[in-house]
Amino acid sequence: MSIGTREDNIRRIVLMEERICNCDRCPSLIKCIRKPSLGKGELEPEMVFVFESGSTFTNSIDNIIELRNLFKSEFNIAKIYHTYMVRCQPKACTVRYGVSCYTNSRLLDKGNRCILSGKLCEGIPIKPSTEEIFACLPFLLEEIEILSPNYLILFGARVSEFVLRSFGIFSDIELGKRYEFNKKVILTTVYEQDFGIEECKQVQELMSKPLEASEL
Repeated sequence: MSIGTREDNIRRIVLMEERICNCDRCPSLIKCIRKPSLGKGELEPEMVFVFESGSTFTNSIDNIIELRNLFKSEFNIAKIYHTYMVRCQPKACTVRYGVSCYTNSRLLDKGNRCILSGKLCEGIPIKPSTEEIFACLPFLLEEIEILSPNYLILFGARVSEFVLRSFGIFSDIELGKRYEFNKKVILTTVYEQDFGIEECKQVQELMSKPLEASEL
């Protein structure tokens, strides 16, 4: 990648992240989000991991490093980037819904303390709704287009379904399969917290085998 292209990628990613941080498509979510989940890693990646949303697993840098190192060692992939289908993790919160709160302002301070209870956020992460996924999905598609990796690893059934359908792939969407779109190899697998050595072997097989006509 030329220096000019790399600088353009950085500029485009930064501008996209500014729009993500200022996004108000899901007003109920942003009240209890301190900062959206943003992609991290090499800006000229060979491979991009796509997670459904922020989680206990992905919030641990040790888990991310371990997952990256596994792919780097087993697949001889040096440059990896990870990102999210949904940037603002929905939460179930008894405090927020147990009081009358009409403000549109954020309810978490810089220390992740709830301004309603005065305690650290006790919200329980829940799965994003279909509406929340659709609201956030354009950012992911834009990010993939900017970075243009050789390989996409889609973690989990929902990520696989929504991303592949966005690429115009509608039939036979299932985990443990290989697809191709715009010269990118797309591999579907289990959720990141369930990914182990057996799943690693399965991905190795998918990466090495020829693409079947039915998967084009």
